[in-house]
Amino acid sequence: MDLMSERGAFFDLTSSRSVAYDTVISSHDRVEIPVDAPLAMPVQPLGFWQGEAKPASTAKENLVLRRWGVFVATAIMAFAGWKATYDTIALGGVTRLEAIVLTLLVPLFLALALWFCTAVVGFVVLLGKPKDPLGIDDGEASPMPKPKARTAILMPVHNEDAAEVFARLRAMDASIAETGASRAFDIFILSDTRDAAVALAEQACFARFRREANSHVFYRKRTQNTGRKAGNIADWVARWGGDYEHMLVLDADSLMTGEAMVRLADAMERHPRVGLIQTMPMIINGQTIFARTLQFATRLYGRVAWTGLAWWSGSESSFWGHNAIVRTRAFAETCGLPELNGPKPFGGEVMSHDALESALLRRGGWGVHLAPYLGGSYEESPSNLLDFATRDRRWCRGNVQHIPLVGLPGLHWMSRLHLVIGVLSYVLSPLWFVALSAGIISRMLMPELKKAAFTMADLQAAAHALIDWREIQATAWAMIITFVLLFGPKILGSILVFSRANEIKGFGGRRRIMAGLGVEMLLSALVAPMLMFTQTRALVEILAGKVGGWATQRRDADKVTFKEASAAMGWISAAGLICAVGFWFTPDLLTATAPILAGLILAVPLTMLGAHKAAGLGLKANGLFMTPEERRPPAIVRAALGPACEPPVRWFSRQPAPALAAEQQAAERNAA
Repeated sequence: MDLMSERGAFFDLTSSRSVAYDTVISSHDRVEIPVDAPLAMPVQPLGFWQGEAKPASTAKENLVLRRWGVFVATAIMAFAGWKATYDTIALGGVTRLEAIVLTLLVPLFLALALWFCTAVVGFVVLLGKPKDPLGIDDGEASPMPKPKARTAILMPVHNEDAAEVFARLRAMDASIAETGASRAFDIFILSDTRDAAVALAEQACFARFRREANSHVFYRKRTQNTGRKAGNIADWVARWGGDYEHMLVLDADSLMTGEAMVRLADAMERHPRVGLIQTMPMIINGQTIFARTLQFATRLYGRVAWTGLAWWSGSESSFWGHNAIVRTRAFAETCGLPELNGPKPFGGEVMSHDALESALLRRGGWGVHLAPYLGGSYEESPSNLLDFATRDRRWCRGNVQHIPLVGLPGLHWMSRLHLVIGVLSYVLSPLWFVALSAGIISRMLMPELKKAAFTMADLQAAAHALIDWREIQATAWAMIITFVLLFGPKILGSILVFSRANEIKGFGGRRRIMAGLGVEMLLSALVAPMLMFTQTRALVEILAGKVGGWATQRRDADKVTFKEASAAMGWISAAGLICAVGFWFTPDLLTATAPILAGLILAVPLTMLGAHKAAGLGLKANGLFMTPEERRPPAIVRAALGPACEPPVRWFSRQPAPALAAEQQAAERNAA
């Protein structure tokens, strides 16, 4: 039987007869809404603020020294890379195009150097016995705290697979029950779903979940999706936030252990001036080659960068929008987001709300911290490069919107830095593209080199004419420094694993770690030029006013057809082939750009291969890209893979009801 919702009624699509609501969800399982507990969340005047950001009482005393150390080291490493490149280019003088290249390389080397130095700090910290400044510890020797304040677990959903969402919620509820803290946590499913069949599936899954849950659980579906996820959370705060000291914000693919949630709530109780604590989610359930590569890389070396970032960010850290706990009243007082003035992409609803919210919390005097040593926080990743690029484009638009917000009055300078880093993460791609293009054009406009390469009959004379050992030495140093900056954090992450016998076994042994590291570095080198093209195109289109809608992320796709890959990535492969043909008559240029051209030319087949689920599972069977969470899955991960809904959920048609379909189309037109 297929069911479809229309204005509160349901219809059997095979017979067109009306079906009572109670045949789907029994009367005692109807969606429950808690008593309202309003909490004022005024819209913040972003352009007006009296005074400076208040100091955070949770800041470390030596934080200034830490930051100076990291930033000075960053400047030294960036200058070393830039100087080696300058020495390569400057022999024989610097042309105007080469001057452009050298100028654009400054922010590129600074970003790479900051990433490297942050990872080095994290590596050194993790070699010792680090202590969390907030006392958050998930070690067995640390007793389980008993939180007294009430915490709301918020799961915003938008056209997600209901069975998978409620499987994760049920696993988290059971994990909280094991800690004995179920009474301290209430669970809210905050639906912004526009597909009628999916909404009906959510309600049916909720009916079963409510019967079995240990904590109190509630379901609310908005009729208007104002503000997207940020508006969804703000609506909950304004309606029920007064009853809860904290809110633990999740994404639809989030998964957290009860112990992690209890320890976060306990830390918030012990530190009343902390406004937000962000965990580091580990990627799980990767099936395709692309997802498994991300999962392996994040688990292997992500923590060294994360720990280093926590070390020098301190109480001025940032927010990633999920798997984090927030003080409800602090959020309500400081994070009411207005509609931004001006045309798109800078105007309209705030897209990347999380980074701005952390900046506003800090402006209000609340500490914003990372929890680098707390385990038990998980998420999933896009299964293929196309979905990754779609999500990347959405994030790009949100970060571009931050450009005029960097100068907001009252922000802490570290909050401004985090906003700038977010912008640079997408602006660097077009900078790299322009620098690379200018360098190639400059190289092609050297007629004496081309003439010497093709007209000199005496090879020995040609060698003496073409080879400048100073240039070779400078080029070698530039390549070495660039390699260290790019791949150093990955190597440091591997060394850290090799120093811990239990982790070596969890990753499948030294040989598999080395093999996985080598393959991951190769794949990342091939994918980087593709992302340079996709991010550059996305940025140009966004600045031109072509913004996308609110697409639901696919996490379970198991293939990408040649037609799909060609439509999305064919232009990149074509560009790579054209450049390769054009460089064929300039051998030195072809050799220098070969790694980049390889990634461009292989864009279509790499996209298809990365999305291949069977190949990914084959790698898993052979132990490649193995992680400790796969070798010995935590109990909550195993539990989240179980069934969460009864069979009737599968009756529902994916076709939206006419009323909701029209509403959905109108929303998509407004978003565009």
